[in-house]
Amino acid sequence: MRRRRQALQKVVRELDAFPKVQEDCQKPTLRGGTFSLLSLALIVVLIVSEFFYYRSTEHVFQYSVDTEMDSKMLLSFDISVAMPCQYLGADLVDLAGEGLVLSDAVKMEAAAFDLSPNQRRWFEDKRRTLDGYAESRSLSDLPVFRGVSMPPRDRWGGEKNPDPPGGCRLHGNFPVKKVTGNFHITSGRSIPHPQGHAHINLAVPSNLLNYSHRIDHFSFGPPVPGVVNPLDVTLKISPDKQHMFQYYLRIVPTKFKTLTHSLDTYQYAVTERNRTKGGHGLPGLFFKYDLTPMVVQITERRHSLIQFFIRLIGIVGGIFSTSGMLNSFIGTVMDYVTCSRKE
Repeated sequence: MRRRRQALQKVVRELDAFPKVQEDCQKPTLRGGTFSLLSLALIVVLIVSEFFYYRSTEHVFQYSVDTEMDSKMLLSFDISVAMPCQYLGADLVDLAGEGLVLSDAVKMEAAAFDLSPNQRRWFEDKRRTLDGYAESRSLSDLPVFRGVSMPPRDRWGGEKNPDPPGGCRLHGNFPVKKVTGNFHITSGRSIPHPQGHAHINLAVPSNLLNYSHRIDHFSFGPPVPGVVNPLDVTLKISPDKQHMFQYYLRIVPTKFKTLTHSLDTYQYAVTERNRTKGGHGLPGLFFKYDLTPMVVQITERRHSLIQFFIRLIGIVGGIFSTSGMLNSFIGTVMDYVTCSRKE
């Protein structure tokens, strides 16, 4: 029995892939010490980098069919038009045939359309900020905007514009159905009828028609810090009194799920078309929106702890193995060169 055990141990010993060398046979060298220090320094740097990578989060994107078509979404806006408020009206018509007269939901207040120096500085700062991130408005880059600090609108409030308020600021928010719709601002008040609604604008003086406008904010869903809305800080000057500004919006429902909370909101892309009113239609501002049948879910999650340890083992083992091979190769080359010179 003992002989079998010794024979088995001998076989296992011969399979040792890590043979030990006696210390008397080991000869430390300056080259080997240098490689050891460089290897340890590189290991420390990579371990620290790997730790910060482990502490960071990643975002997983999933796509599915939107099954919440019966719910409503919040439309929020802040628009200034270069016309007096008493000649403007705002309303919405959707594909379901439901018209909304927004006299209660939309707040209208007289305001100067031209910007004061402080207001213009705020507007240009925010425009530059959004333009700087214009290339990152894809879904995969959206979480980057969480850390972007936008200039606050409060910088407008402390200074009154010295010009008389010849314009009108329309702002507010209201729920809309998740169907194709048309939100518009035009002259005259809307009057509902069985086929939809009509605008009565006969009493509007032609010399006051001016649809130059500034969009400070336009979004769907609850506000998400840092999310860029393409229509924010948009300024359009009307070349004539009968101009029609049309914005075609394609809305994508988006669900955010972070480590601390969840939030449902909406992103959108916009296409513009501006023209002078021809034989049909009304001049004004028209925001025609449609929804995609897909919903995007962005989930934030941490990296796996097991994966972290596996990567650490790979770093340490890989660096030691590579440095050992380099040390042996350089030593062999140097020994060959030295022997050649002696001969």
